[in-house]
Amino acid sequence: MGYGVADAMQHADVSAQISAAVVMLPLTSRVGSKVRKGDLLVELNDVDFQQQVIRAEQALATAKSELSLLSVERQAADERAALAIQDQILSQTELDRVINAFNRGAAKQREVDAAHQKLISVSSKAVNTKELADRFPLREEQASSNITTREADLELTKESLRRCSIISPIDGVLQAVDVRVGEHVQSGTRVARVVHSGSLEIPLRLPSFARSFVSIGDDVNLRSTGFGLRQWKARVSRIAPEDDTKTRTMIVYVDYNQDPNAPNHIPPGLFVSGEVINDKDTKPRWIVPRRSFRNDRLMVIRDSVLRSVLVTIDYSVSGEYEEFGVPDHDWVVLETSLVPGDLVVVDPGGSLRDGMKVRVIIASEVALE
Repeated sequence: MGYGVADAMQHADVSAQISAAVVMLPLTSRVGSKVRKGDLLVELNDVDFQQQVIRAEQALATAKSELSLLSVERQAADERAALAIQDQILSQTELDRVINAFNRGAAKQREVDAAHQKLISVSSKAVNTKELADRFPLREEQASSNITTREADLELTKESLRRCSIISPIDGVLQAVDVRVGEHVQSGTRVARVVHSGSLEIPLRLPSFARSFVSIGDDVNLRSTGFGLRQWKARVSRIAPEDDTKTRTMIVYVDYNQDPNAPNHIPPGLFVSGEVINDKDTKPRWIVPRRSFRNDRLMVIRDSVLRSVLVTIDYSVSGEYEEFGVPDHDWVVLETSLVPGDLVVVDPGGSLRDGMKVRVIIASEVALE
């Protein structure tokens, strides 16, 4: 026998992912209302985020314009570099022609120097124009990277705008709505809780000694505690590998699927008791009503003499056993064996003492007389 609390396997604590004021709660955002995945739960103020989207779009357009402008400038720079190279070639040819004339005596030294000076000037200009042209691929790469960054910024701002509409991530029923219209919520604050009670997980805590008796697939009788007893049939789904050293208990998990609209469904959060039934142990055992115990001892009658017997309880069971003729519902299975023929005193009173001689009167025989 163990106890546990039913927990919905599908539940969602829906949080705000941005900081903004609540501007609307739909009529369906009421505790107990059914919602579908994607239904609007809370609407936040999106004015600031709309402006951020516009700014991000304008920044992206500017980055694209800069890249287009660089393409035009690069084409002009390439053309200037080509012209400078041609000018350099012509200056070199002119210098060679003047040097030949000088060697023949047809030109003066100052003409050679002037041609050489012009070649140096033209060559310097060609180097500068080529340097400028070679920078444009890197500048275009930077512009392309800037466009990618602006596109990412735009997507983030659009995502923030979409997050102004907080929707349900699952099908279920609203358990709680934590905000009101006009309230300012911070990022990470829970605004609602949605619970789907179709699939439940019930961790039952059993005594540690039960580990050798419990197996996956064993039948489990679940009962609600307190007023209005209800029962459900289930099976052991999983068994936790470790025992709790503080409470000396083990945990078995019961997965229970149900129709949330059924009148006898298990509501999440219900405290239940569970009786695990194992039919593998077919060894005959002694069973007595729980109320017959006093300080770990049983009062039995042997040869018309009361005897107090020290016994050890193995585990508890519940149910009605008509063959014993008593209306008890709570029983214990003994690890200790009794002597065949012993009569158990079901309700030992304070006046009964060990060693007293008694006369046995069977209730069923009295009824027959």
